[in-house]
Amino acid sequence: MNIKLKLFKKLVMLICLLVSLSILAACSSSTSASKTTSGAHSTSATNKFEFKTVAYNANASGIPSFYTPPANLPNKPSGTLIRYQKVTGVPGVPIGATVYRIMFYSKTIYNKDIPESGYAIVPPTAAPTGGYTILTWAHGTTGAAPICAPSLFERSVYLTPGLDYFLADNYLIAATDYQGLGTSVTIHPYLLGQSEGQGVLDAAKAARQIPGVDASNKVFIYGHSQGGQSALFAGQLASTYAPTLKILGVVAAAPATGFPIIVDVLPTDNAVEGFTVTAAWTWSKTYKNFPTSQIFTPTGIKVASKYVGSVCTGQLDKILTKYPASVMFKATASKNSEIQKIAGENNPGNVVTSAPMLVVQGTADTTVLPQLTDAYVSAACQTVKDSIDYVHVPGATHGSVVKEEAQPISQWMQAIAAGAPNNSTCALNPNYVTGPSTGIS
Repeated sequence: MNIKLKLFKKLVMLICLLVSLSILAACSSSTSASKTTSGAHSTSATNKFEFKTVAYNANASGIPSFYTPPANLPNKPSGTLIRYQKVTGVPGVPIGATVYRIMFYSKTIYNKDIPESGYAIVPPTAAPTGGYTILTWAHGTTGAAPICAPSLFERSVYLTPGLDYFLADNYLIAATDYQGLGTSVTIHPYLLGQSEGQGVLDAAKAARQIPGVDASNKVFIYGHSQGGQSALFAGQLASTYAPTLKILGVVAAAPATGFPIIVDVLPTDNAVEGFTVTAAWTWSKTYKNFPTSQIFTPTGIKVASKYVGSVCTGQLDKILTKYPASVMFKATASKNSEIQKIAGENNPGNVVTSAPMLVVQGTADTTVLPQLTDAYVSAACQTVKDSIDYVHVPGATHGSVVKEEAQPISQWMQAIAAGAPNNSTCALNPNYVTGPSTGIS
């Protein structure tokens, strides 16, 4: 009986051992399969990196979850892609082109890492040898509230003017929303050149990392209005902030300039009040030593704190009709040395841009006055010796200049990319400039 019991126990132990070995082999096989599967997908956290494709919705409102950055973002170089999302059916995008929302790393003026959002549009045609050339676009004023981000594709869809021309030329479009728009970890520092310029360059870096998109490091920078200032700053910053990018040229249409002059009329000029209130208020929330109480009245602080970061430009302008500049700003605001200093720092043209430049300005522009652009070009040409092809567009308004000049701008880019020298018109009176043989008129 004892012998049988011992044999039985040995048999049980053998069975258990065999079962254990089988389980271990199965686990090992499962782990190996898991590793193989992981290795087969180059983007190892695909579900986290790529948001599901969404369709354009004309009735969409609010900010979708795409814009909430992942928690505890690791330190990464500026321009590193965080996530992307394909968006189908966006009005104004040619058939066959692909639209992506993108989120990427950028930096504040105090060198703090932040997530920033934007979009990219890939041409419908195949990439040339070496990859698509990138056109990084800087948009004009939409407001300082997160909901004003162009990549939301809400209300009126705000895409690169002349998009058809640029996609036909096989440019990959990269576009930043700017710091604080869309992805709202900080306020949007409106008309703050360094912040905007860095975002413009980082969007180009990020677009190159979208899986399956073949993009080169060759880049054109283009912006309008607020974005014109952004483009000019991006050109100035590129050699130090984005040395891996090869900047072929910089285009600015009706760029926002002349800030020291605009600051001079803070308490008296209602025509530009929406811009000045937004700029001064967002600067006060960005610069560490901004003298808020010396610039704004108590009413100005109350109104600006309530509306600047919550509504877009059109609505803010309507609200400010009840609060003229003299009510918003202290009478001595324009005399403050700190805001004059900040205005000067955000005026482009103080640092050389190594790439060729094209500046276009409508003569009938009442938002960015031609005299301000004339003064910027003259200073940039004389002070830092920029190479600027400056063109007055007769009769063009602030809004129409980018539409009228879309094809000539495209032709200028093609010529520069092909190696043509820039037709610098720095020494000429802009009223007599007809532009180069590349088609600018």
